[in-house]
This record gives sequence, structure tokens and C-alpha cells, in this order.
Amino acid sequence: MQVNEQRLVDTFLSLVHIDSPAKQEEAISRHLAKMLAALGGRVQRDEVGNVLAHFPGVGEPIILNAHMDTVGQDTGIKPVIRDGIIYSDGTTILGGDDKSGVAVILEVLNMLQEAAPKQRPALEVLFSVSEEIGLVGASHFDTTQLRGKHGMVLDSGGPIGTIIIGAPYQDNHKITVHGKSSHAGAAPEKGISAIEVAAAAITIMPLGRIDPETTANVGIIRGGSATNIITETVYAESEARSLQEEKLKAQTERMRQAWLGVATVRGAKVDFESRRVYNGYYFDADQPWVAYLGERMRAAGFEPLLKTSGGGSDANIFNNAGLTMAVLSTGMTNVHTHQEQIAVQDMVDAAKALWSIVTGVV
Repeated sequence: MQVNEQRLVDTFLSLVHIDSPAKQEEAISRHLAKMLAALGGRVQRDEVGNVLAHFPGVGEPIILNAHMDTVGQDTGIKPVIRDGIIYSDGTTILGGDDKSGVAVILEVLNMLQEAAPKQRPALEVLFSVSEEIGLVGASHFDTTQLRGKHGMVLDSGGPIGTIIIGAPYQDNHKITVHGKSSHAGAAPEKGISAIEVAAAAITIMPLGRIDPETTANVGIIRGGSATNIITETVYAESEARSLQEEKLKAQTERMRQAWLGVATVRGAKVDFESRRVYNGYYFDADQPWVAYLGERMRAAGFEPLLKTSGGGSDANIFNNAGLTMAVLSTGMTNVHTHQEQIAVQDMVDAAKALWSIVTGVV
């Protein structure tokens, strides 16, 4: 069965033209619900906008997932195609993360409708919202609505054939430093600068690549109102991730101790709040579903590339809910930037690979 390249590209372009920043997915959610219904799905939308479609067929349903939302400068996207590569016009992201995944799934559904095989596989297609801001849609989704136990999340870059078999645990931190205000010119010695405390704490805490499995970053910091005032309050947000939960706990504690230690020495106070955003997962190469994915990749002509990821996805939520979900590449590159791009051939190949997996044939 051949992938309809032009239809796949047209679908992708139509999707990226629909603005869908996280928490603003209503338009694309309703659009996709109509598309899935037209393809024969029994469709439902939940209270947060997740779209689930059941497609009857033979066997236990295979679950297919991608997310609808985008992040970054992601409104008014104008896609352009040059030499077989799809870009934005350079003023926004492209939105291949994850509308390429949505488009590939829709293409395979179209192929199934055209082929009308006697042994059509049962599928459950879930398009989720607000993945980019903490896997919100997946976290709200009621997985008891699913009959399937295995599936794929189409939400990764890399060569076609990439299978993400492990992803990290993540903690997010919210920090408030309480100093003491004073006039910066008349009485600076009477103040305690929350900015200085924050700067000193960030300087001494381990950040960036901690080890091959662990990362940390301070991503938001706000404080101060005027140069002639010793800043009383600073607010910051940070994160830590690791493929090993114990390493994550240790990293979060090191960051907390950096804030508290500097604050104590300088006479300030710190509120440090840590929240587990999601738990990690890991599959061995011989895990039955992973082995099946590898076999079907090879059958379609793609060499399986088993990898772990430093980023989370909806797969983190689903795997921790008792499902078995690996992440597959659609070929997206430089996501969340104005340099984002995706090769048409990669999307075509991703559809070929997905067809091989869901049908068991090439």
C-alpha cells in the first residue's frame, strides 16, 4: 500500500495553519474530531479537549497518540517548501512537533480506508492537548476508556526507525527568595538583596548536564522594580530530569540546599516548592512490544534505533498508567525554534513504518 505523499503534505500544511498554542486547542480539537469521524471513527472529546476515536477491527486495539498543541512563537505560521523540506517562513516555529505526528496518523487512517482490508486492525487514536506545558492533556485523560494496552506516540525527531524506549523523571521547582528592601543609594547596608541571593545560589548549584542521565536548568527568574531599591523578592522556576529516580531526588535536593544555604548565610528566607511533573519509564530491547516494533521497522526497510530521551512525552503518562507505549520519530528537526524543519520524505517514511506496524504487512 502506497503512501499518498501529496495528501500527507496537504494534511500537514492545513494543520500548521491552525493556531494551537497550549491551552488554545479548541479549534484544532474540533477540526480533528470531524476528520476522525469522516474516516470512520467513533469520536469523543473530553472536558479538556483531548480527542479519542475508536476504529473497529480485528484484535486488541493498537493505540496511536500525538499531541495537538505547539509552543514557542507559534501563531500565524506560514509554511514553505524548498527542495523537499518544509520550513516556516522564519518568523515562527513550524509546528512539526507534533502536527507531523498527527498528519502521519491521519494518512495511515486514510490508507486503511482506501485499502479496506478484510483484516483491518482495531485502532484507538488519541490526540491530546497541552503536552508542551507538562503533559497536561495526557494527565487528565481517563485511560480506562481504552481497550488497547500497547501503542505508539509519534513525537520524536531522529532518523525514521528511532524508537524511544526510555524517558526521564522530571521535577519542577518554584522558588521565592525573601530579602529586605532599602534605598540603594542612601542605605544599601540596611537591605538584603534577593537578587544577590538568587545569583549566588544559582552560581553554586550544579546545572546543565550533570551526568549522562541527569540534567538541570533554571529557566525563569523575576524580581526588582527600580535600580534605586534593594530588591526584596525574587521568584524563580527550575527543573531537574533524570532517567534514574534516585538521581533526580538527589539533584533536586542539591538545588534546594543551594537556595537555602545562601539564604541562611545572607539573612534571607527561601520558599522552595518541588513538584513531580511525571515519572520516567524504560523498556529492555527484548520487551515483546519493543521487539515487535523493531521487526516491523525492518520489514518496512528501516533499521531500528533504540534510544533513551532527555525529554518527556505523553508516553511517560501512559506507561505509568499501565500501558506500553514507545515513541517513534517523524523526522522533525530543530523543534521549538524558527529553524524548525521536516523533510517530506521523512513524513512519508514515518507513515510507511506506521502502516507496517499496525497492519503487520508492508
